[in-house]
Amino acid sequence: MALAATPAGAHFYSGGGANPVFTIRPYSYNATWMPPLDRALTNWNATATPADITKNSGSASTLTVASYSGTWYGLYAPSGTRANRTFAIQINSRTITRDATNFANFVSSSTTHEFGHRLSLNDISDGTHCTTAIMSYCRNRNVMHQPQSHDISDVNEYY
Repeated sequence: MALAATPAGAHFYSGGGANPVFTIRPYSYNATWMPPLDRALTNWNATATPADITKNSGSASTLTVASYSGTWYGLYAPSGTRANRTFAIQINSRTITRDATNFANFVSSSTTHEFGHRLSLNDISDGTHCTTAIMSYCRNRNVMHQPQSHDISDVNEYY
């Protein structure tokens, strides 16, 4: 069955949270990294969804940029209960620096995708939404850096 024919509910991730309003601990990186990282928060907050992501020093959720040995660009690791979800997002500077032709878009794309997991969106890995979903593995990260209509629809259906 093609992904487009499946209900949006089939694309939900059990590691997401019960509430689309959440905080993340403030992070601090250089002027090359901060704007595209912050743009990922703005990308979701600007959508016609109930998503509201803010920084708060009391948050247990974190975002870390470092050089990791894995082949991935970003990882989302949930913890706590679904009703009281915390998370850690890791952004792999090694693979992004190696593969990005538009660095800012690539960072924002990877980070926006990881926030999508906290919003209960699952990965799309079958290749049918390469140009229509931030949650698609095959999207062009150098170009697509914002949630697309498919992603927005799924968040609205979930919440």
